[in-house]
Amino acid sequence: MGEVNCLYCGKKIAEDIAECPHCGAVSHFQKKGYRAGARKKFVLLFIALTIFCLFFIFWLPR
Repeated sequence: MGEVNCLYCGKKIAEDIAECPHCGAVSHFQKKGYRAGARKKFVLLFIALTIFCLFFIFWLPR
């Protein structure tokens, strides 16, 4: 685990924390990202929207 400088206050912080303990700013050096579950939610929403659209394409009269 390395240390980096905070982009806002300039103090040393660990690179795997979400926020700077000194100033509270969001850390941009995280390995997993700020919202780790956002990609999974997006994929599920995209699949649900695709199924919804396909249902209405075949259900509506032509």
